[in-house]
Amino acid sequence: MFDAPTFATYVASVDNAVTNKDKGNSLEELSCYLFNCIDGVEVRETNINGPAEEVDLLLWNAKSTQVFEPWDNLISVECKNWSRPAGSNLLDNFAAKIRLKHLTTGIFIAANGVTGDFVNGNNQNRGAVYRLHEHLTRDGVRIVVVRMDDLRGLADINDFLELIKDRFCKIYMHKVF
Repeated sequence: MFDAPTFATYVASVDNAVTNKDKGNSLEELSCYLFNCIDGVEVRETNINGPAEEVDLLLWNAKSTQVFEPWDNLISVECKNWSRPAGSNLLDNFAAKIRLKHLTTGIFIAANGVTGDFVNGNNQNRGAVYRLHEHLTRDGVRIVVVRMDDLRGLADINDFLELIKDRFCKIYMHKVF
């Protein structure tokens, strides 16, 4: 169950993290809290180190929440608590992890978003935003991007579900935010 004071504590932990390890751990803990508050979604594994890849969070999706009905039963979540936007190489690596497991959906939580300006019609800057579009059209891989600014504005778990639904729909309109 979502509790606003508990959520605020997790957000403050992300905002106040200093070391790279603390930054990564705090964003993963915040993400675990949010996903475990969703009916039918459960964080099954964290920090899975496979032979060729690492997965930050692996979610089980029982598809009992309408927003997650069209998603895979397994959902990979990548968390990047960096001081700058994540680049296209990180998005490409994440999309490859999703394809490798024969999945189609993932959530990329990047504290400061992703690079690129495709959403504003600037096709010359082929950063991560453009790559999201390419992964969808080429491979059918759908990646939802969530920023810390998005999370700071949440009042309850329904706000998070609306955010995920909005971002999922915008993938098809070539928009990220």
